[in-house]
Amino acid sequence: MFKLRPYQQEAVDAALDFFQFGTAKDRPIIIAPTAAGKSIYIASIVKELSGGVLVIQPSKELLEQNFGKFELYGGQAKIYSASMNQKEVGQVTFATIGSIVKQSDLFSHVKYILIDECHLVPPDPGSMFMRFLLKLPGVKVIGLTATAFRLKRYNDPFTGEPYSQINLLPRERPRYFNRFLHITQIKELYDQKYLSPVRWIPLEWNNGMLKYNSTGAEFSDKSMDDAMKQQKIYERIPGLIRQSIEKGRKYRLVFVKNVADAELLAMQVPDSACVSAETKKKDRDNILRKFKAGEIKTVFNVGVLTVGFDFPALDCIIIARPTMSLALYIQMVGRGIRLFNGKADCAVVDMCGNLSRFCKMEDLIYTMDDVGGWIITDGSKQLSGVRLSTNYELQKL
Repeated sequence: MFKLRPYQQEAVDAALDFFQFGTAKDRPIIIAPTAAGKSIYIASIVKELSGGVLVIQPSKELLEQNFGKFELYGGQAKIYSASMNQKEVGQVTFATIGSIVKQSDLFSHVKYILIDECHLVPPDPGSMFMRFLLKLPGVKVIGLTATAFRLKRYNDPFTGEPYSQINLLPRERPRYFNRFLHITQIKELYDQKYLSPVRWIPLEWNNGMLKYNSTGAEFSDKSMDDAMKQQKIYERIPGLIRQSIEKGRKYRLVFVKNVADAELLAMQVPDSACVSAETKKKDRDNILRKFKAGEIKTVFNVGVLTVGFDFPALDCIIIARPTMSLALYIQMVGRGIRLFNGKADCAVVDMCGNLSRFCKMEDLIYTMDDVGGWIITDGSKQLSGVRLSTNYELQKL
């Protein structure tokens, strides 16, 4: 049995108290930042319950991680996931949502549900999560996530132009989760020396060419391509990698925007490889095995290795793409903040203005505004509930 850290014990106690005394109409969230030990939260909570538990994950990788931690706790459970070739139901079941969405009848015995990465639960009644959950109306549900917010598109009432803002899940409309049950702040983890320091290295970046895409939820591919081409982002990466090697950095994870660029960079940079959603699982597993063994020194990553990729020794991250997604930004930086013996810090090289657009991750905090509603701030500017601007030099958001 693991000895829980104080903040972990507080979150576990809050969850158990809710499951004992709460109601099914109350659907709270536990915020557990990257590297806080979310799988330990889940294992500890489930171990204390008397059965009738369902843990839902969005992916096979997270299921394997959560199930494995529960087994280390001495727990016994079943797995219901087509991608793992296992479809069994027990008093405790770990499942992927895609495999159980049409199988609610199999879970009529369930009293408690934990949903990992609950920010991925759309409140739309037609979504897979809602179609499943609405068929179990009496079940008590807790969501867990490191990023309890969603980027939502709106249209300006005067110009009709699309824009986006970050909404905390309990404040969005419509909503499913309606309050925060426990919040562990990132700063709290740093103050207690549970996270590796970040050495921030922001490079010069001109944000002026970026434009919204048609959804207003991200920059358009063309404007990103044009901005990165004009500022020679990819041409500068090999030199940055050489510098990081000279500085003694051992492992580099580089976030780029598209597969073609990642493949080209992998051909140019010695001892490197690229992974993306197009990479076969067997090949991706082999690349990551070699990366962790030190045989591959740099991995160029497109759209993967943000959630569920744990490599504590990682000591250099290069963000070579802009984004409007605070969640993606946190996930990218979060890959490097785990402690590791001999690792002094993680260098985060931001090539595309993301640090200025958002904030240092350790400064992000959930707090109350003047009217008692939850917001996200960095201490000087509000990040949630306000319009995101493409031009952060003119509109300090």
